[in-house]
Amino acid sequence: MPFTLSHAAAVLPAVRTDGTGRGRLVPAVLVAGSFAPDMTYYAASVLSGAMEFGDVTHSFAGVFTVDVVIAWALVGLWLLLREPLVALLPVRRQARVATLLRCGAPRARVRPSLVLRWYVSAALGALTHVVWDAFTHLDRWGMRLFPVLGEEIAGSPLYWYLQYGGSAVAAIVIAAFVAVALRRSRAAAPVGVPVLSVRDRWCAAAVIGGPAVVAAVQRASRWWDYWGSTAKYWELIPTLCFGAGAGLVLGLLLYAVGVRVWRPVRGPGGGGADTDAGANAGSGSGSGSGSGSGSRSGEAGREASRPGAR
Repeated sequence: MPFTLSHAAAVLPAVRTDGTGRGRLVPAVLVAGSFAPDMTYYAASVLSGAMEFGDVTHSFAGVFTVDVVIAWALVGLWLLLREPLVALLPVRRQARVATLLRCGAPRARVRPSLVLRWYVSAALGALTHVVWDAFTHLDRWGMRLFPVLGEEIAGSPLYWYLQYGGSAVAAIVIAAFVAVALRRSRAAAPVGVPVLSVRDRWCAAAVIGGPAVVAAVQRASRWWDYWGSTAKYWELIPTLCFGAGAGLVLGLLLYAVGVRVWRPVRGPGGGGADTDAGANAGSGSGSGSGSGSGSRSGEAGREASRPGAR
């Protein structure tokens, strides 16, 4: 998949539109698991050999080991980013999103049963990624099982159409799911969401967008130096995505840390995120009421198989 985020569509059957998981599964961990195998490709912007390590993360052994660790790290990053990201939305759009994502959810105790649920959710998410990629990427076991996927149609192999077409369809499915979930979500006052000024938002745009643009250009330049005119133009797309994604992670991390330091939310809901319910839907099932400076809780409404990458 040239668009890693599209992999989340595969775990949506295990997620309810109210943001909770079916059974004992944890939605945020499921989604993070569906992203985990590709994370090494983003790291290739700064780490030598990271692309090759993708063979490990896309193996069945990797699904139950390293992918789980990567998924857990992604959830930790998400819990850091959650409230600061919601703060970037227009105030009138924040209420339903904050409710769906359980912003400001209280912490939960870490018990063996919770660790097991996180493990199963992460591994299941990663498994959907690896199986999906097996039929949409060159030299994977799915391709060997169905050689017809390598047959060319209009100059491109069938698996390429499945790869790019699948990414587009999955993105539409995710957008539809989110739209329905938000429509059904309760518009309660946001809890734990910082208040940003216009100046804050402009600074955020620079901090988040700057690294993404620089990283995309750097990665694309490096790719072009290697492949040049021998490659097809569309083969640059995964490289651009991985480069921009790597820079985006850095920018978001800097932004979130900055907001939590300079625009802290005090009172209930301004603390950490729930490690269990907090990971449901991307957060938890807590509500509560935040108060103090910086909170709106008192207000209503608030590189592929060839030149590209994998």
